[in-house]
Amino acid sequence: MKKLMNTFNHSVKFAVLASAVTLAACDPGLPSGSSDFSAGGAAASLSQAEFNSLPAEQQYQVASKLYGTFFRGINAEDFFDMSGGMDNLKPKNANFINDLKASLAKDLTLAELSSYDREIDGLDEDLANPDSELARYRFDTRTDLESNQRPRQIPLARIKDYPISRDLYINWMSYFLANTIMYSPAEEMESSDMQDVQRIYRFLYSNIKEEATIQEMVRSILPSLARWRIARTPQNFALEAFENYLGLFQDGGLTEDEKLQFPIIATLPESIENAGIACRDLFLTRASDDYLVGQTDFPNTTPLLILEESFVTTCSDVYDVVAGHSSLTPRAVEVIINYFFPGEQLREKRLAVRQAIISSGPQTYEDIFNAILFSKEYLLNTTRPRSFEEAFMPLLDSLKWDVKANSGTLDERIFIFMTADRNSNIYLAGMNWAAMSLKIGRLPSVPLDALSFGNYHKAVREDMLFNVNAYRGGVNDAGDGLILTVDDELRPFIESLSPEDYIDYLFLNVLHRKATVSERTALYDFLVNDRDYTDTESVQGTDYEVIKSFQYNRFTVAVFEYISRLPEFYYFKSVEQ
Repeated sequence: MKKLMNTFNHSVKFAVLASAVTLAACDPGLPSGSSDFSAGGAAASLSQAEFNSLPAEQQYQVASKLYGTFFRGINAEDFFDMSGGMDNLKPKNANFINDLKASLAKDLTLAELSSYDREIDGLDEDLANPDSELARYRFDTRTDLESNQRPRQIPLARIKDYPISRDLYINWMSYFLANTIMYSPAEEMESSDMQDVQRIYRFLYSNIKEEATIQEMVRSILPSLARWRIARTPQNFALEAFENYLGLFQDGGLTEDEKLQFPIIATLPESIENAGIACRDLFLTRASDDYLVGQTDFPNTTPLLILEESFVTTCSDVYDVVAGHSSLTPRAVEVIINYFFPGEQLREKRLAVRQAIISSGPQTYEDIFNAILFSKEYLLNTTRPRSFEEAFMPLLDSLKWDVKANSGTLDERIFIFMTADRNSNIYLAGMNWAAMSLKIGRLPSVPLDALSFGNYHKAVREDMLFNVNAYRGGVNDAGDGLILTVDDELRPFIESLSPEDYIDYLFLNVLHRKATVSERTALYDFLVNDRDYTDTESVQGTDYEVIKSFQYNRFTVAVFEYISRLPEFYYFKSVEQ
């Protein structure tokens, strides 16, 4: 693990070390608030005026990138005023960025939350006794709590169904952090189980909800059962506390000059040993004793030096030192930002944005996410692969999926299929993207090897884009869909579109741009001349080509067939000129 993590952090090692020794520890004080934090420099936010200055399609691209990052989508009709036709698209909301920020900072009322939770889980008025017959979704019901996958499923359901609000945002941030090395419950380990997944997720949600600082959250997680179940021994606990939360890694390859420049790294082996001694009266019990934290009658009584300047006697002292260390916030920013600017190509941008956020003094994880997500560098200038959740779940919104359509893997068991069904195309672990499972969390780069990406491509293509019943509407009492009304009639708006405009409409909802002239020409020729999906209608002596009412499904799938093969579909794109 040490070798892997050293490789993982190699590109930013010395930037991390420099921050660690130059930033002074500070009193966390009061959190700045969910909507008050902003960063400057390379992390400067995209202003509403700058957003409005973009062409209409690029506004939609940026809006979809923002929404897609937290697994939501925007249908083109909801974003654009289309009354002027496809050649004259106008965004409906001239205050989109400011309104979104305000929505993500606003908590739902308790009554609103209760209403959504009751619908998702089929709960009674006391928010208890879930009834699968009344629930919008079905979740794992196995009585074996150690293997029941429900704790992985509920967060995804809430992210999908909650309105744009701080509660949706908190659920997404909690899910994100639970997939990082800092907070992964490491369910893959023998000593961890699904109850630890639930514990970690609830811990993250409740603390972020209450605007706990990064320092407060780390100080709370370190002594927890879930953390000790991962570390197992005092020595390993100390090692992982320094690595995971401070970014301090043992590196036997330091030169003598580097040891003088970064003495904290040079003395790290001694710090780990001493911190392990301070924690020696704590241990993890055996499997037969349920992997609980035990305590001996022989605590350490000798003060020991760790991290150059701190003396510790007990493990509680170690917790305090780690949570109060000057490297804590830089490390938190580093871990998070690696997912938004992954890989060597984005290294310079990543380091610049990271340093700008650190210099702005974030107090909470919410501050960090706000700074990254709304930064011009991320929204306008960064291209990165989308994770499966970022590609698949936004389609559920933009293509007007309704769970009542009850279509294949996209029925009320959708989140069971994503987290627990090994035979499902949309099974996350089949893409090497298992949720809240690995000890080191998800790596920042989305797995794009042949097998992982092959399964990812197959899932999006077959289970969503080609699964017309999932978005056509009018199926099993589903609401209006992309194509049909709730009464199983062709939607008037769709019927009003020419074949060329319908091609553009499909492109907008999936690629967030209209088709190019060559794409539109080629697809039109194929669908009209080769496939005969259209008829000619004459209006006042003028002939018009219209899609046959019974061919909309095939027409749609043919366009999606092409789109699903485009590399850009699997990326969040930059809008650099």
